[in-house]
Amino acid sequence: MSTNEKLNGSIGAIKEQIDKFDSKANILIAIVSIVFAVSLGMLDVFSRFSEVGMTGSTKTRYIILLIFTVLYFVSFAIEMIFLIMVIYPRKKKSSELKALSYYLDVNNMSDAELKDSIFRDNEEIAINQLRINASICTQKHNFLIKAIWTLIPLFISVFVMFFTSIL
Repeated sequence: MSTNEKLNGSIGAIKEQIDKFDSKANILIAIVSIVFAVSLGMLDVFSRFSEVGMTGSTKTRYIILLIFTVLYFVSFAIEMIFLIMVIYPRKKKSSELKALSYYLDVNNMSDAELKDSIFRDNEEIAINQLRINASICTQKHNFLIKAIWTLIPLFISVFVMFFTSIL
């Protein structure tokens, strides 16, 4: 197996991983959106507190519910930012070596640069593309990990809001 074939195989594997990160982020966006839509129905609990009146235990439950509702909305916003950052296309770092497989590089190349890049050593292009894909994959991985960790306070807030509204 030649070096070029190995590089192309590595590029393909990283591109596949990038697609998997995008798929996971899309699934999590759908789940979080459904949870958000369902939990908005629980906000009518606040009107129940005004109807009942505020006694000592009711006031404590109201404050707990208010705190966890604020935590819920903050956590939801952070979660969505991280998930969108996973699927949001980013520009690569500027480098001297332009890649034919990167659309912004090709768009910004003159005809002479394009011809030169086409005839340049394929191994050099493949190594550059491997680095670009690895960088993109690393960014997506980091944002997805942060998004998954942000799910914890989001779901804790939902459960606390649910049980506080029931009791």
